[in-house]
Amino acid sequence: MSVFRTVELDIVRPATVAETDDTPPGHGVLPYGTLSRDAQAVEFVETLRFSDAGYVDQNNLPYPPYVSDAFEIDRGLTLLADALGGSRSFGSITLSNPSGVLDSMVLTRVNDHLPVRIFAGRKSHDAARGLEVDPPTGVLNPVFAGLGKNWQPGRRTITIDLLGASWWLESSMVVGTYGGSGKLDGDSNVAGRNMPRIRGTVRNITPVLIDSVNYVYQISDGPAVISALYEGGYAGGIQSAGSVADLYAASPAPGTYTYTSSASGTFFRLGTKPVYAITVDATGSFRSGKAPVNILDILRQVLFEDLAMPAAYLDPGWPALSPLAPWPGGWYWDGSEAITGSDAVTTLLSGLGITLVPTRTGTLLPVALSVPERSGTPKASLSADLITEIQPVTLDASLDPPTWRWRIGWQHNFTVQEAGSTLHPQIPAEQQSFAAQSDRNAVWYSQDIKAKWRLPNDPTPLVTALSRQQDAQEIANWHGALWGTRRRVWSISIPQDRAWQLDLGNPVWLSGPAPGLTSGAPGMVVGEQIRSADSVVTFRILV
Repeated sequence: MSVFRTVELDIVRPATVAETDDTPPGHGVLPYGTLSRDAQAVEFVETLRFSDAGYVDQNNLPYPPYVSDAFEIDRGLTLLADALGGSRSFGSITLSNPSGVLDSMVLTRVNDHLPVRIFAGRKSHDAARGLEVDPPTGVLNPVFAGLGKNWQPGRRTITIDLLGASWWLESSMVVGTYGGSGKLDGDSNVAGRNMPRIRGTVRNITPVLIDSVNYVYQISDGPAVISALYEGGYAGGIQSAGSVADLYAASPAPGTYTYTSSASGTFFRLGTKPVYAITVDATGSFRSGKAPVNILDILRQVLFEDLAMPAAYLDPGWPALSPLAPWPGGWYWDGSEAITGSDAVTTLLSGLGITLVPTRTGTLLPVALSVPERSGTPKASLSADLITEIQPVTLDASLDPPTWRWRIGWQHNFTVQEAGSTLHPQIPAEQQSFAAQSDRNAVWYSQDIKAKWRLPNDPTPLVTALSRQQDAQEIANWHGALWGTRRRVWSISIPQDRAWQLDLGNPVWLSGPAPGLTSGAPGMVVGEQIRSADSVVTFRILV
């Protein structure tokens, strides 16, 4: 039996409005206003189908063997002390173009940022007829689904670079901008600046002063609830006078503020000029009114609503209310700089041990690292009779030697205020202590590890979007259980047929002729490397 791969590329034939006959009809041939019956060529999508070894599906649809050099795909979970982001890279597809048979397609079709799908299968041998039989498309294994970049034609080849679903994260989040025309559109001081936004619960943020004459501030581009308003860290000086329909209808009484909150944003107006800096505690919703509480659910809605990512690119395994990270939190972006999807992912997932990875089917799915345990049920048993190659992989220096301490921040302070003339003289001691530091930390530590190793790792405190101390402590303890001991990563290669049952995050049982593996050990799949020219898939296993 031989392994083969198929490639499907969606392409567009651009619309054309040119008449096929250059001679216009004579005047009076048709009544005035009569619609033309000439069919116009409209834009439509076609699908090109190729393979690397020739393939015909169950409906006799051919996949010509034009794929000469297919793809290289690398995916992985984050294995760094800062626990940010996730690694992913995708290569390209090279098509043979014998005698220029694809020249017309390249010149007349557009493929830029259109879907590409790659599948793998194995032909079965029919001994009676002495030939290999193609399987139906339904049994082919998905290897990659994403987008292709524009044609790169060569003399006898055509190359298409591949983009995974994570390409969407490079886009900037959709946000309103102040025009500077006055009132809620902002004055000339903020003209051209992006509006701020609150997603979830935040503490001590600095609102944007959009009208310096009438003391009008904005805290978010959507609905929000102000839980506390501070002047110089003191919450008892300026009191709420309630919600109003129009902030400009009347000035608030001295020592008070009025506010308005809707899908257009949340604004408030002070009755008098403040003496000290104004900061706010608040909980913000999305412009649609959705108000997820947990960090992972907030991130999902950020991608869907703020980044305008199509829902089809969010994996069905990522529900709107995910039990994977049941920790409330939030973040505030003040609009001073453009924020991409990658920035939002990095900020909201920082320290949580969760990586947003592109799946083989072309969607984005959060995957959490877990502590390899013998009591778990492995997805597969990888032993010497299955492994074709095994090699050690160097763990990042921030995790090897083991870490003796983890500090996980919680309830991030967005406006650090040092003691002195900038603080209100009546500020409570607790609020003054909170305002003076950006984060408070939950701590896990091990004096035993510190004593055993000459230079154990001590990661810097991690800034997170967490709201509660107990959640930060839970995550700190988890980091200690995972990285407070010597960990190793092994690179193993197994046949492709057996590889498709494994994916990132799966628990496995690993045994082989290597130190620590002779009697077997629990592990977790943390990386995947696929090379189309190889008959194996290489996984990285954390044990």
